[in-house]
Amino acid sequence: MRLATLILNPVARQARLFEARLPAIQSLLLDNGYLLNVVGTTSAPGSAADLAAAAAEESTLVLACGGDGTVHGVVQGIAQTAAVLGLVPLGTANALARNLGLPLDPLAAVARLMTYQPRRIPLGQISTANGMRWFVVMAGCGPDGMLVDELSRAGGDRLKARFGRVAYYGHAARLFFTRRWPQFPVQFRVADSDQWTAVDAVAVMASRVPDLGGVFSGTTRLAQMSDVRLHVQLLRGPGWISLPAWMLCARVRLPNPWLTTVDVAEVRCDGSGVYAQADAEGMGQLPMRLCVVPAALSVLMAADAG
Repeated sequence: MRLATLILNPVARQARLFEARLPAIQSLLLDNGYLLNVVGTTSAPGSAADLAAAAAEESTLVLACGGDGTVHGVVQGIAQTAAVLGLVPLGTANALARNLGLPLDPLAAVARLMTYQPRRIPLGQISTANGMRWFVVMAGCGPDGMLVDELSRAGGDRLKARFGRVAYYGHAARLFFTRRWPQFPVQFRVADSDQWTAVDAVAVMASRVPDLGGVFSGTTRLAQMSDVRLHVQLLRGPGWISLPAWMLCARVRLPNPWLTTVDVAEVRCDGSGVYAQADAEGMGQLPMRLCVVPAALSVLMAADAG
């Protein structure tokens, strides 16, 4: 009998639904050879990562039960360990869970996980003055980093729990109409090369999944979790044109003259007053470095998942 530890965000949007499904989830896992241990995150910084690191020492399977923020925290604790990550989506966007083909009902998600197999995948890595973190969905800097920073200051978790994606869209619209987005220097190099290319951009987005959901659907179709390169999109100024064009052109599959897309081994960004984020978690201001670490995480995935 193996041990599975489920790390629950008790304030996630669908936490009550999970509680109602818990007896059935425990029974399902037991039928598949797992004893379930449930632990809850707290409001303390790094709570999910600390719980995950402890779980990785004794659990075969670590289940992240919450939204993308909970997944991000759990990954910090189990990256480069033998523990296998499984997702039970309870949050707002659930971007990684959707890309893994998981249902949004927690019992159905666990049932689907029991048909998946563990796969070792690369992880994105971001470094700023705030430290180093792993990312599994996306990381970048520019307007998205500013949005994450402002939402955090405004109580973003509370707003997301109450209003869902509308909290993001409302803040994003306000920032778009009230801020200027200066260009900043970016350098990148492709795999197996020491040559750096220098450009200027108002936004940099490195994606690990092909669908970010919501208004961002279609913007990252070529990204894959199994790719050892970063799928990076660089938006040139002016931001008031290139940002809406990015989403519109991607949705209708039209060429975008303000967008450069590259698959790279490493990206470096510098600049003043520009904020970075990883999986919608704030990483402070530039400078920022992005890269990929091969075979850094085991995840339960469908056999045909990208």
